[in-house]
Amino acid sequence: MGNTVDITPFYHGPTNSWSYIVADSTSRVCALIDPVMDFEIASGKVHPGFANQLLEVVEAHGLSVEWVLETHIHADHLSAADYIRGRTGARVGIGIGVHAVSQLFEPVFNLGDRHPDVSEAFDDLFEAGQTIPLGSSLITVMAVPGHTPACVAYRVSEAVFIGDTLFRPDYGTARTDFPGGNAGELYASIQQLLALPDDTMLYLCHDYPSHPQSAPQASCSVREARDNVQLQAGDMNGFVRFREHRDTELDTPKLLYPAIQINLAAGRLPEPELEQQRFLKLPIFVDP
Repeated sequence: MGNTVDITPFYHGPTNSWSYIVADSTSRVCALIDPVMDFEIASGKVHPGFANQLLEVVEAHGLSVEWVLETHIHADHLSAADYIRGRTGARVGIGIGVHAVSQLFEPVFNLGDRHPDVSEAFDDLFEAGQTIPLGSSLITVMAVPGHTPACVAYRVSEAVFIGDTLFRPDYGTARTDFPGGNAGELYASIQQLLALPDDTMLYLCHDYPSHPQSAPQASCSVREARDNVQLQAGDMNGFVRFREHRDTELDTPKLLYPAIQINLAAGRLPEPELEQQRFLKLPIFVDP
């Protein structure tokens, strides 16, 4: 799988999200995975405080950022990918399934010519099995659809960054009720991860501690993941029944509409309009 890498996790408390610096220990180049931009929805304020924390660590360790890698189009936080690209010159990549996500959400927002062209917003759209150079190491792309059609995992050395596919074992798995989600595909993606060697570490995109005193958990081993509380039905049909019923009980993420619009543009904010103010669209659903 390549040379040794150093992994530094960062937890974004407001969105319960994990971001990572993955550095090749020989060349001192790195990738930032799923970086978060701070966003205060009530005031509409966007600021890069959390992203700057990652960049401060990068600078302190003498690293060079070559990649910003997104595991999927996030619905619960804004991506800092474009901000980091502007600061470092890094390339921004995501799975090629982002085309399907873009097409599914185009009618939701009716953005017309303002709808982001994902081929232009992202520098690289990765196919399953593609390798990404990181200094003397290699990152291998794994397609893990189900939560969204664009979901990918990034495997480097004995670590895999799995996005929302799985959460920590006592919490569960990704939801599948967003446009393009599919519980059967999610089950197959999970089985692909669980077929990896027992000691492979799976790095999570979120953690929701069960108690206020609990520390957020960034990773678990494949061995531990096999005991995931939502995988005990025993087969795909049982999992699909459980997941689809569970999804009917979940609330819409509060940042869904801002996040999807901005993240389909790789974190790029809308162009300024009146008096340099930027605007997002909010779809309204009227009950009959």
